[in-house]
This record gives sequence, C-alpha cells and structure tokens, in this order.
Amino acid sequence: MRKLVAGPLTLEYSEGSLWNISNGSEEAIRRIYLVFQDINWTSRPFVIKDEIWQIADRSFSAKIKAQGSHDAKDLSVELEITGSESGEITYGFSASTAVSFMRNRLGLCLLHPVAGLAGRECELTKADGAVEVSRFPDAISPNQPFLNLSGISHKLQSGQVVSVNFKGEIFESEDHRNWSDASYKTYCTPISLPFPAQVTPGEVLSQKITISISGEHTTAISKNESAVITVGAEEIELPEIGLGLSEEPAHLIVSEYAGFEDLAIKHLRLALNGDSQIRSAVEKALLVTKQLKIDLDLAIKAESPEQLKAILQSIIEIKDQIRSFYIFSASEKTTPIGFIQVAEELLGDKSKIIGGTDLYFTELNRNQGSVDFIDQVNFSINPQVHSFDDRTLIQNTASQKAIATNAHRIAKGKKVSIGPITLRPRYNPNATQPSKDLSNTALPSSVDARQRTWLAEGWTAMSIRSIAESESMSTLTYFETLGWRGIRELSTGSEDALNFASKAGEEFPVWRLFKNLKGFTHARPTASSLPELVDCLIVTSGQKAKVILVNFSTIEQEVKFSGIDLKPQTLTPESVTYLEVTGVANV
Repeated sequence: MRKLVAGPLTLEYSEGSLWNISNGSEEAIRRIYLVFQDINWTSRPFVIKDEIWQIADRSFSAKIKAQGSHDAKDLSVELEITGSESGEITYGFSASTAVSFMRNRLGLCLLHPVAGLAGRECELTKADGAVEVSRFPDAISPNQPFLNLSGISHKLQSGQVVSVNFKGEIFESEDHRNWSDASYKTYCTPISLPFPAQVTPGEVLSQKITISISGEHTTAISKNESAVITVGAEEIELPEIGLGLSEEPAHLIVSEYAGFEDLAIKHLRLALNGDSQIRSAVEKALLVTKQLKIDLDLAIKAESPEQLKAILQSIIEIKDQIRSFYIFSASEKTTPIGFIQVAEELLGDKSKIIGGTDLYFTELNRNQGSVDFIDQVNFSINPQVHSFDDRTLIQNTASQKAIATNAHRIAKGKKVSIGPITLRPRYNPNATQPSKDLSNTALPSSVDARQRTWLAEGWTAMSIRSIAESESMSTLTYFETLGWRGIRELSTGSEDALNFASKAGEEFPVWRLFKNLKGFTHARPTASSLPELVDCLIVTSGQKAKVILVNFSTIEQEVKFSGIDLKPQTLTPESVTYLEVTGVANV
C-alpha cells in the first residue's frame, strides 16, 4: 500500500486503485478504480505491467500500464493518476483492444463511504449541466438513487466541500449496501442501456474522474495514534448461530462431528436441491443433529411447485423431526406464493415455513411484497459480490448492521434469518452463460483460500457484532460445517491440497471463535476509532465477559478502551485475541 499526499488530502494506492481519500481523519472518497465485468457480471482482474511514479511531499503523478484478463485479455490499459498541492486528484484511463470481446461493464467506478454520509445532503450535476440538491440514501435504496450524472459534491465535517467530476461517459449511482458493500457506488455505463456490448479493435475507451476540495477549514481534525474501542452499556441478545450443512455424502457422516458439541451452534441447515437423494440425506443429517443435540433446518431449492411437492412428500413421515423448512425457487429470486402454498398444504404448520431468498438482500429490497405471504423471512450475505481484497472484506462487515435493520423494516415485524453467510458467493445468480463463468483463482468460485486463516475468524467476529447490534435478527447460519467452505477439514483431507493446503481434520481458526462463544448469550455494543485496523466483539453471560479483539493490520497495534474498565492491550499483527474477563465494570 503506497501512501500519498495531495495538498490537504491523504490517500493510498494499491494495485491500480486509489483508496481512502481523506481530509484529516474524515474519509471523503473510499475508492476509485477501473472495473471490467464480463457477460456474467463477474468482475475480472487487471494485471499491472508497469508503474512510473513521481512523488513529492504534497503532490504526485503516476503512469501505469495494465492488461485485462479472461475475455478482456487482449485489452491494453494506460492509467494516469495525479495529485496536486491544491488538493486536486485525477484518475484517468484509456484503453484499446486487439481482439473484440463482450462486456457488461467496462469503466471507472467511485465509492463514497456510507459511514457519516447516510442521509447527508449532496449536490448532483447532471449530464446537461443542471444542478440538483439531493441526499445520500439513509434507508437502503432498492434502485439507483442518482441518475444521469457528470458530478457530485458534498460537505465535509470541516466545512469544506469535496467535488467529483466525471468525464467520458454518463454515470449513475447505486446503493452498494444491497450487496453488503459499505459504500455508495457511482459507475458507468447506465444500467438502462443494452448489455452486453461489444468492444472492438480501433475503439478507444477514455474516462476521467477529478476530485477537488474547496472552502476554508472550520474544524481541526487530527488522526488518532492508537485505536480506541468505545463500549456501550447495553446488553444485546445474540441471535441464534448455526452452520450450513452440505448434502455431499462425506459431510453427513456422524463420526466427522466429534467435537462440534463444544461449539456455540444451535442448528445445522441442510441445503437440498431437486437432484438430491433427499430422504437419505435428511436421515443422515438428523443422526448428526441428534448426536449434537441441536436442531435441523432444511433449505430446499426447487424448479417448480410440482418438484417441491415431490421433495416434501419424500420426507413427510419425518417432517416433525425438522424444525424449519426454507423454501426457495431455482428460477425466481424470491420465493413464489405457489411454493409457499404447496409447503403449507403438505407440512400443515405455517410457522415452520420460511421464504424470501437465498440470494442477496437486494432481492427482498426490490420485491418487498414477497414477505406478505410468509411468516418468516430469509436472505443471504457474502462480502465479495464486487471486490475480493482483504480491505473490502473488512469494511463490508459494517454494512451488515444496516442490512439487518432494513430487512427487519421490510419484514414488518416478522422473524428474519440470514443465511448462508459466506466469504464467497455460493454461485452467480446473474450468470447468463454459467459454463463460461470461470473462477478468478485456481480454486472454485465459491471457495476462498482465506477460509482457513485468521482473517475468516476476525471477519466472522465482526459480522456477528454488526448483525447483533441491529437487534432484529432471529438466526444466523454461517459457512458449512466441513471442508474448504467450512470450519474444519474433512478427515479425508483437502479436495485440492496444492491450492487449499489444509490437513486432514484441521480446525480452521474460525472454529476457535465458535468455541469461544459457547455459553455466551449477549453482546455489548462496540465502536472502533480505526475499524479497518482494530475492532472488537464483546460477549457476556451474567458476570462473565469475553473480549475478542481483531488486529486486521500487518503491524503491532495498541488499543485503548472507553466505557469499560480494561487496560490498554498490545495486539500482534494479523491476529484475533481473546480476553477472559469477570465482573466487567462500566466507566
């Protein structure tokens, strides 16, 4: 990460992106970057070929050459980035291809942070030069809040104004929280225009974003040297936590689950589709949950009401041993009423039926009427719909509180569950040609090598903290039990020992988190002054408390506390630290 200064603004550069453009400690712009999304809406990486930098104390310039990948492998890109002493930052690109290819999106994107901006006034400059006063969405907007843009500006806490100017395309904005990103994204080309579109040889693509700052300082803002965790006095009840369960036979062997009784899990959710050996899978899953003395939920995805009926009839004799039935459609993004009617007819207990979507919150947000004919609502979360870097994963835990709060509003007081909650998308619901939707890595698209690292442990802790603070979710279902999407490796070992080098039976670090949560029923609200570096989950039960500290940074960090009587802690780099505390007192 290269640190840069442009007059009064500080920022960082990494792998073609500008990050964290800030005025003092206030983040004005989260990120500027170039994106290529193919015909399946899958984001494909650019390969940096060369960088030439000139850096002074309060200014910089860079010329960067990059190459596309996958369908755009013949695309040559030149980035030109500058920062002046006056506080003006430019990010421009030009590109051309030697071979035609199709794209859904190819152009510049800019992210505004949600924190501090939700509900704040902004000024929009339209493509024809007209100026319009608006606001960043507070409630998560299901549709594009800003259209036909050539500029957008907003006032900082200092009283200064940050202005963004877009050239080379018509831009528009979407509320990225729909997909759990903690940002508002302004992008091109407008989604209303036909896609995919062809990029042809001889065509030159060129766009530029300019950031400027104006006005006098009214407030002095300085950066803290140490992270401060502020702890609230409220005791918040934790949602019920469980794990996903694969229908693969190797995942349904009772002996694989020795030790799972020591974890803070109350249910397993078995995912089924119409091609499964339904009865056998459910019976084996029941043996596992009975051994662990926890509940079994079923998540059924069917092609039609007729197929759903056949699936349910195959297990009707053991339906009373199953706590809940999650009903989803393989072809529609929210559960159709016909599916719910079939489930009600066969199960005879409406309270056991949960609908909604096994996709993203955006599907509920765009089809809010879908909750009217169900008693319980579900949606899923993963932090990598759009970007895959560590920083985005860390930032996106913060948006989960807002998503949960908005889902509760849409559900009109009905119970809401979130699951599965995973690091990577389980599949691409927007793929028009799934056979061509290849992974960006050597692993399958649904598998993240970080699943077996401390980062998954820390990310999950912050996910639980954020969702719990919404005080609106009933149950959370994370990951899977076993294998490379799980919390412990199978006894037979990794499916790909070269690219996912786990050992047979290896407990991944996130296992430790679920084990440490055992016996705790509540959480205390926490807020970090430097959440991308250090953050915290505090769980309690009576007079007992456990403080779970995550150092997301690559260097040692000191953390101090406010609102709770704890001495400062020094955290090792890239780590999760557990502190046992008895009788924690408020300050």
